[in-house]
Amino acid sequence: MAQDVLLIDDDPALLRMTSLILESSGAQVAAFSDPLAALMWASDAEPTCIIVDLKIPGIEGLDLVSAFCALQRHAVILLSAYVDVLTTVDAMRLGVDNVLQKPVSEAVLLAAVRRGHDVLASMVTSDVLTFTRRERQVAERIVSGLTTKQVAQELNLSPRTVDFFRASLLRKTQSPNTAALVAALSRIGFLPPST
Repeated sequence: MAQDVLLIDDDPALLRMTSLILESSGAQVAAFSDPLAALMWASDAEPTCIIVDLKIPGIEGLDLVSAFCALQRHAVILLSAYVDVLTTVDAMRLGVDNVLQKPVSEAVLLAAVRRGHDVLASMVTSDVLTFTRRERQVAERIVSGLTTKQVAQELNLSPRTVDFFRASLLRKTQSPNTAALVAALSRIGFLPPST
């Protein structure tokens, strides 16, 4: 396989076991139990296959998945014991490449990763600056000067989830800090939400 794989799971035993399976197939694995650290890694990484657990304490699962999909250069595989039709449909709408239910066999996992890398190989890179609906909501509130906590309260999200979207906005606008982000968002037409 000889490709990078980003793996996020809050269960240390599953993280270790899945890493070993992937590494035995030749993949270079970056494994994280902290989703924010994983998002920061993914923000700077070359296109890679991301395998993310849906249920990580303190983070809304699909918000985390949305943050990875919003980077628009990775193949995202959702892995969870709690997969249902609604979750699968929502995940696919966000841009997830595949949804796997735990426990997953080694063959199914490796086939999904191979498919993810095939998708990456066929992707056309785009320089068009696009934002998800949630990123736009966060961007409007950042421009209006709200703190992470205030944005979280207004949008009924956790502060960590808001940090995911802020990190994605920083990367997309190539802004080194929040002040530069506000300037960049203002330049491209973001205005505070109307009350």
